[in-house]
Amino acid sequence: MPSVQRIGVWFGQGLHNALAARAALGQMQVEHPGADWVLFGPRSSLFLFEMDERVPVYIPLRALEPRRPAQTRLSYYLEKRAQFRKLRGLKLDLCIGISASVPSPELNLQTATQFQHVQKMLGISGDFIQQELSDFLQAERPLLQAGPQALAYATQLYRKTSPGLPKAVALLYAEENAPGLDMQWQALHSSLAKLDSNVHLTVAAVIGENRLLARQLNTSQPAWLQLALPQAMGLIAYADRVITSSEVITLICAEMGRSDRLLLVKSHS
Repeated sequence: MPSVQRIGVWFGQGLHNALAARAALGQMQVEHPGADWVLFGPRSSLFLFEMDERVPVYIPLRALEPRRPAQTRLSYYLEKRAQFRKLRGLKLDLCIGISASVPSPELNLQTATQFQHVQKMLGISGDFIQQELSDFLQAERPLLQAGPQALAYATQLYRKTSPGLPKAVALLYAEENAPGLDMQWQALHSSLAKLDSNVHLTVAAVIGENRLLARQLNTSQPAWLQLALPQAMGLIAYADRVITSSEVITLICAEMGRSDRLLLVKSHS
């Protein structure tokens, strides 16, 4: 009786790469029926696979994380090498790399080189699949679900709200390539003014662990919630209407099957 294949799937930093891996997984499992699967990705993307029954094992790769404050280069290098040494004990049959391509050829090549290094450290071969995210998203896949902590957060937030009151959430997203929060807020403001008076509105800024931005918002927008993307998924799961100008929030809504509740506002940069 042939032994069961054990296959690793690697993807790099960023939401697009995680969604590409999530979308590609179904087809890979069709091509390798009965295999055991191990995902290697950044710790920051773990929440996207938390409720995915297709993923029995998700291992955050230290090599995909930056050095900790005050950590020396040598300590960081040794930490990464020690993890790869442990991962060799998984005895993978192959490792497949998934990458959502970007307009920059240099960055695409950098990602491919990064995956080759992972293969070298694991002592294993496997395909590298790099294409546009929209191509990956053609595949069938289960709906993205908010995790229990995110749902508990939303439940706590709405516990004093009348159950019959429609819930709207306006989500602003802080990221490097997006318009600033002030610009997003200006774009959303006219849409929010048109909401019925009986709608329960929550305004939230998805800022992750950006402490400097958190301090600024405490002063400039004290009424806004400050949260991370997993918590935002909890609000999206509960909301009757999601208002945003962010591509990231739009993608999350689509993956959760909530596009019908989305009001997308154009933000002019």
